[in-house]
Amino acid sequence: MTTKSVTQLLLLLLLTTGGGAFGLPADAEHPSGRIDYAIAYVPFLHSTLMYGGWAPPQWRPTSEVWTWDGKNWSRWQVSGAPAFAHHTMAFDSKRNVLVVCGRPTPHEGGEYQIWETDGSTWNRKANIPVDASAQGNPKLTYDSVRNRLVLYVASYAGEAKIWESDGKAWQNVKAAHRPVRCDDNGCLFQYDESLRKAVLVGESRTAKEPLAWDGHEWGMNSGSGTQTWLWDGVDWTQLRGEQPPRAMWGGMTYDRSRHRLVLLSTRMETWTLRRRKWLKLSPSTSPSPSPNGFFGLGYDPAHKVSLFFGGESRHSEPEREWVYPTTTLLYDGHTWSPR
Repeated sequence: MTTKSVTQLLLLLLLTTGGGAFGLPADAEHPSGRIDYAIAYVPFLHSTLMYGGWAPPQWRPTSEVWTWDGKNWSRWQVSGAPAFAHHTMAFDSKRNVLVVCGRPTPHEGGEYQIWETDGSTWNRKANIPVDASAQGNPKLTYDSVRNRLVLYVASYAGEAKIWESDGKAWQNVKAAHRPVRCDDNGCLFQYDESLRKAVLVGESRTAKEPLAWDGHEWGMNSGSGTQTWLWDGVDWTQLRGEQPPRAMWGGMTYDRSRHRLVLLSTRMETWTLRRRKWLKLSPSTSPSPSPNGFFGLGYDPAHKVSLFFGGESRHSEPEREWVYPTTTLLYDGHTWSPR
């Protein structure tokens, strides 16, 4: 048996005993472990929706869609959903549709596909004509004041760009200032209703490989350090001051009940953005799992909680020891708890 075969066997055993094998039957009652999915609250479903993603050993994007009703996950099946990973989505409240942006093969070049659903069917819209070298991790959010979809994209060797849409056409918006250029899932992007600006948190890198093990944890290889930038629809402004480290492979969402952004880093540290300043919450506020990443963070306004599922726990250097949990964690503004 080859080394590769042994590695795949170990991964399969690990997943089936600890995190569950990826690719559940249609009648499964709980999602399997996964990373690089998209998550958003969908009002017409009265649920938080988790869509797509992938996991070892196959590493194939999935079209699975799951909804969280505050207590349990349930399969949501509407014909025509494409298989995506490393994609992004946001809810367009003016048109009452969920908008998804991604590529069938995440790391290959080409235009981004746009899909929408109103709950009854999936519809493909015109592609966004981004540069073919743009990285496979677009970030989409919705500006509820200007009623605009806002998309951040970055190329491996080029610059970061912003595309916006009113639901009819996409336009590349030219800005006087350039934000941090973060590729390979190296940034978080979320609209902040209290600031009335889209918030970008990310880190650029100079090394070819994005991740490195320093003997204690995984992090950006030769990175610039976390940066925060604000987009107002016209230009970028950098937010100075203390920044949340190891933020880029974590998750970020807007807590509408408490009027603040919530960020969970790969160190499992909880940060909030208040009055243009990042505040790290006490250790007791953070969840207890080992460092985790490549998950999405969503907000459920019906139950007033932030939540995330699964992720990838790299608590050591060997890949065969990485874990893909199937736990859902909820944050009620005070503490995290597993469900």
